[in-house]
Amino acid sequence: MITTVSEMRPPKWFSLASWLALLWMLAGAAAFVMDLMTDEAALAQMNPAQREMYEARPAWIFAMYAVAILSGVAGALALLLRKAWALPALTLSLVAVVIQFGYVLLAMRVLERVGAVEALTVPVLVFVAGTLVLWLAVKAKGSHWIA
Repeated sequence: MITTVSEMRPPKWFSLASWLALLWMLAGAAAFVMDLMTDEAALAQMNPAQREMYEARPAWIFAMYAVAILSGVAGALALLLRKAWALPALTLSLVAVVIQFGYVLLAMRVLERVGAVEALTVPVLVFVAGTLVLWLAVKAKGSHWIA
């Protein structure tokens, strides 16, 4: 009888999915660093609406972005290590994503300024990916692949 998580062998796809989750989160971390390093030359490449929105973002949005990225990377790493703290870390990441993009989309009226396709593509992609990674953690917890 199998009684511990270390004795439970997850399917091979779990390891692959966990690695892909980590790569996705690290890509998000790279995007965050690039966002923080945006300088005048990069701002000059933006159209006026994009530049206005970039400059109008409150500092706490960057904090939410950091929380989403850091907890996402930690959660994906926890999946690879088969640790149960993946679940709260990935939950926190998705909540931070919803707060961040919710504010940007609703309070900053991005849809009106740049149009639906430009405004929604990245947030929807990030939300769907985050939801899938969180589902992976829930599945892993329920299947006793993590503890």
